Amino acid sequence: MIKVHQNRIPNEFFVTKGSGCSEYAIHPGSYHMALHDAGISEYNIMNYSSVLPATSRLVSLDEVDMPPFGSELCTIMAVANGFYGEHVSAGIIFAWLYTDDTCEEKVGGLVCELAGYFDMEALEERLYTVLHDLHDRTFSQFYLGEPNVIRESLTIDKRYGTALVSLCFVNFI
Repeated sequence: MIKVHQNRIPNEFFVTKGSGCSEYAIHPGSYHMALHDAGISEYNIMNYSSVLPATSRLVSLDEVDMPPFGSELCTIMAVANGFYGEHVSAGIIFAWLYTDDTCEEKVGGLVCELAGYFDMEALEERLYTVLHDLHDRTFSQFYLGEPNVIRESLTIDKRYGTALVSLCFVNFI
């Protein structure tokens, strides 16, 4: 018997990152250029919070059929915006949760997003800190698997700049 869920459950996702600058604006400027650099500018971005279903899996772009131009693209995204001369960074860390340290039964996954004025080393260190804090305070009954980190940074050479990283869901069950 198939269990019927009322909500969509994210299935396959890919990871991407990008950065961009603009003389004119953040949202229709540097943010859009960062989306373009990440290969996702033709989609309407929908943001999710920070958990992964146990059934979801990471895929490469070569493995999926991307939705048509103008479609919604559901994401877990970190975005850092800034101004000329500033250095901004965005990062995501994610790890699977298991019932125990044998890693045989996946419960789901945790994702932490962070953005701001970090150098890459400080960004990665903070990502590990927030992931372990979130795990310890909310899901300590589960074993935390090996984390994966995605980072992007930018020293802004125009009036506005954006760095982003994203987990992008391409289909649902």
